[in-house]
Amino acid sequence: MKNKLLVKVFSSGLQAMSVQVLGAFFFYFISIYISKNDFGVISWTNAVSIFITTLLGFGLEQVVVRRIAASRRSDWAAAAFFFHAVVGFILTFALLLFFVGLLKNQESIYKVLPWFFLAQGILFIGIPLKQFLNAKEQFTPYGVIAIVSNTCKIVTAWLLMKQGILHLETILLILIGTAVFELCCLLIYLLVKNSFSFRFQFRAYLKLIKESSSQYLSVIFDMSLSRMDWILLGIMTSSSVLADYSFAYRAYELARLPMLIMAPIILPRFARLLTNNNVLDIWYQKYINSFNITELFFAALIPLVLNILWIPLLNLITNGKYGESNSLEFLILSLCIPLQFFINTLWSLSFGAKKYKAVSYITIICAVANVTLNLILISKFTGLGAAVAFLATTLLQAGLYYRLVQREIMAISLRPIVIFTVEAIVIYFITMGIHVNFIVQLIIAIVLYLLITLLTRQITKQHLNNFKHLLSK
Repeated sequence: MKNKLLVKVFSSGLQAMSVQVLGAFFFYFISIYISKNDFGVISWTNAVSIFITTLLGFGLEQVVVRRIAASRRSDWAAAAFFFHAVVGFILTFALLLFFVGLLKNQESIYKVLPWFFLAQGILFIGIPLKQFLNAKEQFTPYGVIAIVSNTCKIVTAWLLMKQGILHLETILLILIGTAVFELCCLLIYLLVKNSFSFRFQFRAYLKLIKESSSQYLSVIFDMSLSRMDWILLGIMTSSSVLADYSFAYRAYELARLPMLIMAPIILPRFARLLTNNNVLDIWYQKYINSFNITELFFAALIPLVLNILWIPLLNLITNGKYGESNSLEFLILSLCIPLQFFINTLWSLSFGAKKYKAVSYITIICAVANVTLNLILISKFTGLGAAVAFLATTLLQAGLYYRLVQREIMAISLRPIVIFTVEAIVIYFITMGIHVNFIVQLIIAIVLYLLITLLTRQITKQHLNNFKHLLSK
């Protein structure tokens, strides 16, 4: 059982690391060698492209995973989603080319949008295939594909940089080429394994659309929570401001890597546990609370470490291009990391219990609040305003999900996230006030955090055992 758990965590981690770590490294690499203006253009067009593919997805992604994970007879859902993705991509790409062709005096940021969408759209076609494998808890195949793809991105960008031809157009070609590679590899793998049927059933497709429609607005607004600030910054400020913010935001996204490893593992488990009338056994409630405590213990440590390293490390690796210019933005965004871990657990419970309508309401409320705050704060404080808006919205989202889970699913404690986060903040300011080398500051901060949490028994061996037990089921 222990080996089985380690294999699943490793394979899920392989996928998350290949996508998040290597993907982020590619963008950090190009950010050093291209202008802030071009990096801002790439960030904006990527954000818009992801938003468009989210609209096209119609909320099918999560529904397909839940269906396949809960029943082997629902494998048809992935084929239906694949058909939907192909048709939606072709029509949208054609429309973008048409409308951009109508524009006169095109700015580069709009001129390249269809081609950045082409890269993102090809990846979108592969999502049903990837989610089919994830629902089966087969994380390794796409993990290997993504490692090869992202390594090729980095190596190609390095070769182009050495030749002095790393610029917006060549970066776009890299993104399109690797997207085609990933899609072809997924198709070949599934065809060879004979584990995926491409047979399309129209009635089944309509059934799937009907099920996902209840949370379609939720998915759209959920996407706006993570990228609307980028889009608005690109419209309301300069590409340089967006470059600073998007650099800090990508670092924040990368810092959530452990959560991304856990997410595809816990969602199928919660879906199975909540299959029968959404009632959780008292022992499973205990395991879930231990899971929450253990996860938040590590989650609060992440921003503590990264904020100590941020300025000295980035000044070193980017020659001062990034670091001090966006340190406050990253500090504010990093406060959302423990909240995001907490939200992911609450969301997984809510989604596993099929609380689609409640999830939709929460997401819409938070998205509207996010857009409103961004419009107000970006106009006054640019990137810093976007970071504050994101933190405020994340707090609101955590509060609403906590209320939903507490009322309708199970009792879950707020104490861990409050205690661990406050401890990390206090320790950060204490260590930053000690004028020594940043490596010494980092060691002092980690030791203090571990001593306080372990000596006060905020986390115990029993919590760790319950954590492992839940993941082993």
